[in-house]
Amino acid sequence: MDTMINMWTVVEHVRVASSAAELAIFTAILYWFFTSSRVADMLEVVGERVGGWCGGVRESSSLRQVARARRRQNTDVYAKLDNELATRASSLYRLKEGPQVPPPQPETRPPAGLACSRCAPLSRDSWKDPKTEELGSVINILNIGRQTFANGGVVSRYLCDLAQCVHLIKYDYKDILPSVMKDEHFQRAIEDTTREELKTTANGNHAGEKTYASVRKRVEARALKVLQDISSSMSNNVLRLVAWLCHKAVRRIAGGGCGTRAACVERLRRAKAAGLPLVFVPLHRSHFDYVLVTFTLYLTGLRPPLVAAGDNMRIPFFGWFLRCCGAFFIRRRVDGSEYHGDPVYKSALRAYILNSLSANNNLEFFIEGGRTRTGKPQLPKAGILSVILDAYLDGTIDDALLVPVTLNYDRLVDGNFVREQLGMPKQMETFWSAFRGIWRTLNTNHGSIRVDFNQPISLKELVTSFQKYNYLKAPIEMPLTPLNNNLAVNLDRQILYNHSHSSLFGADVSTEQKMMVEAIGRHLVYDAAQSTALMCTNVVSYVLLTEQRQGCSLAALQACVHARGRALRRAGRDLGYSGEPHLVVRRALDMLGAALVRGAAGAGGGAVRAAGAVPAALELAYYANALVAHYAASAVLVTALESLVHNKSTEEVTVRHSELMEAALQLSEILSQEFILCAPCTRIEERLLEALRELVSQDILVETQTPDVLQEQRWSQKFARTFDDDDDERPDPTRLIKYKLSKSPEAIAERRRLLQTIRPLLEAYSATCRCLRDAPQKELVSSTLDSLLESFAQNKMIYGEAVSTDAIKNCLRLLRQWGVIEMYTDNRERKVRICPPYKNKSNIDDICANIHKFNIDTPLLKWQQVK
Repeated sequence: MDTMINMWTVVEHVRVASSAAELAIFTAILYWFFTSSRVADMLEVVGERVGGWCGGVRESSSLRQVARARRRQNTDVYAKLDNELATRASSLYRLKEGPQVPPPQPETRPPAGLACSRCAPLSRDSWKDPKTEELGSVINILNIGRQTFANGGVVSRYLCDLAQCVHLIKYDYKDILPSVMKDEHFQRAIEDTTREELKTTANGNHAGEKTYASVRKRVEARALKVLQDISSSMSNNVLRLVAWLCHKAVRRIAGGGCGTRAACVERLRRAKAAGLPLVFVPLHRSHFDYVLVTFTLYLTGLRPPLVAAGDNMRIPFFGWFLRCCGAFFIRRRVDGSEYHGDPVYKSALRAYILNSLSANNNLEFFIEGGRTRTGKPQLPKAGILSVILDAYLDGTIDDALLVPVTLNYDRLVDGNFVREQLGMPKQMETFWSAFRGIWRTLNTNHGSIRVDFNQPISLKELVTSFQKYNYLKAPIEMPLTPLNNNLAVNLDRQILYNHSHSSLFGADVSTEQKMMVEAIGRHLVYDAAQSTALMCTNVVSYVLLTEQRQGCSLAALQACVHARGRALRRAGRDLGYSGEPHLVVRRALDMLGAALVRGAAGAGGGAVRAAGAVPAALELAYYANALVAHYAASAVLVTALESLVHNKSTEEVTVRHSELMEAALQLSEILSQEFILCAPCTRIEERLLEALRELVSQDILVETQTPDVLQEQRWSQKFARTFDDDDDERPDPTRLIKYKLSKSPEAIAERRRLLQTIRPLLEAYSATCRCLRDAPQKELVSSTLDSLLESFAQNKMIYGEAVSTDAIKNCLRLLRQWGVIEMYTDNRERKVRICPPYKNKSNIDDICANIHKFNIDTPLLKWQQVK
């Protein structure tokens, strides 16, 4: 009996469970039936038919409206219609007779990312749509799926990210390793390496056929292993999975979304139709850049590129994901010392890149090499670019389209680089460090993200243009000293010559070709830097470190940020934020945090100022340096001007044009390791003259002229007698131009702002010159950092961001270019040695005085206006 009872109990539970399951399925079917767009359309059609059958209301469009109309049969329908017609007529009358108010227009942004009008006029006009005007509208790539599947069914609407990733285009990525193995240059490198190893093993004796075959086999095995370490294994399935994961991750970490310009995407689609490979050249800020560029291109319907990643990212699990997303891994150092030379590796990398382009793959590499530690654009590392240019020059490829890419974040995803700036060694990436970094990132709000693509530029057009600039030819064979009197003539050529080196250049490459690669690389970096969207944290950090370094009220900070934003927009820069000034400042302060900005929580009368600690100043400087690069040319001019007038009386101070330009050119050479002041197709002197005209137009300087009539008459009489101007040229008319300092409070505030823009760099350079001696480079950098920290602790120097390893190393590179020091490797340790002519203290003091004279104690910086 108990058995029967238990059996019936089980049967009853099964029946109840099955009934609940049937009810759930029936409810889901009903929900889908009444929420599906197709069913809704069907119900609307049925409603129209029923409304027509009922005949009571002509304009009824659904069953609900018909039912309501039947309940209101006794109401005066015609009176209601008459009232509606009268209301409409009166509204139209008011619209016709009243003032015409235009509808609100969407916010337009200045066109950014256009190709250079000097170097690439054809590329500038080729990829734009002539029928539509570019408004600079920004789209959030996270909303593409929601917009595409907004009218779909329940599954598509509520799982729009998954639906979009499932419907992404599948691309064919064929295996190119067999074609790389057959590459002529690669086989030649294997043969040369085999013969070199035979000479080593045979010790001068004749090597037999068996020995050659064994050595050749060993070299080929090593070459195949090198290729396998380099190559990517792009997978469409992994790409879709990563795209879905990126949807979730970016939505979590970027509260402001991930934006890109709609016009940029349209340009790339038009360029894609040309059939040429696209070479994306991003500036590098974060490890997240690797995935973010591919993610943006993939979601917008463009072919994801193969990405050159450093071999430090080849870590377990994460490295496999990057490889399946298109990453191919390259060594950090390919050549440059006796421990890294490997001709097989160089030829394998070259063959892999060229065969990838031939297979219609797009390519992406970070032209700066590693991530920027300072927030400023770094000088280009032209290794991969040299391979592409060499392939074009020898006819391997017909052309390639170079696409500068910019990325910017409200808050840096990888965290700050304060440890490395303070001299601590870089922490190598491991599985657990990557896991901890991802976990920490996913639990932090990083604000908004911008990914923008410049116009594709034809490599063929760039090469043709640079061959026409004569002032870039005739390379300098000896480094110039800072005392050169012809700096305006040689500075552009000198900068290219001093930086034109790369690990992938062959031994037979001419200096002119190296300088051309350097010029193209600098042009790409400059274009990308000028088109970078400036975030609210960039502007607020710059204002706090320059205009309001002593602190100010929250209202004053809002006014300064608003004014700085207007000035940047007038200068053609794109702002990656919008809204009321108080909301913009509040958002930026929340992103920066209380550790970087003091007093931000008090919205009343409390003063807001940058935190005084060195780590906080370094992190703030990282965000501010995006604007420092923009104002570098004007800051160079104002600093040069202050070095000329600081010892003069304040009454009617004037400076000759020639003196000001000579001092500005000298300072431009000193800071050549820090900034790219202009594109290589523009002379640095031209850029400084343009900045000078801007200072005059802003009434910071007042231009005066004192014409020497007698001298002009003498020249005219002499010219009339000889009619020959070959021997005696007309005097330079700018010799008569002088500039007088404006005494208005606005002009003084602008000069102070521009002075403080590059003052931390000059403090670091001066400290490096004071600590210069024969020593290992690490020891020299460490002692200079200690000197700067001591000066900061004793209030002798107020710029905490001057305590920077990057600035110290850049100063050492400058001194090496001047021939003051030489760097060599001893027992795998980098060392610095002062060259013999400068062993004498007076000689080296004379050289370092060219840096010290711009780092003067000017009264302009001591007088601070506190608001």
